[in-house]
Amino acid sequence: MASNFEAKILICVECEQEFVFTTNAQEYFAERGYSEDPKRCKHCYVKHKRDKRNGPTESVQQELN
Repeated sequence: MASNFEAKILICVECEQEFVFTTNAQEYFAERGYSEDPKRCKHCYVKHKRDKRNGPTESVQQELN
């Protein structure tokens, strides 16, 4: 099966580093109905999800008080 996707170089909004949005990842996104490209590299995405799940860290909570 031929893919109509080509690998893309994107910039992470968190670390501002380039990362590759592979053809396999694009197919995965398309199969799930995602219409936008990812905004974060894999490392920053995992960190973002972990931080979101665990809530603000202790240092952030101190800054808020």
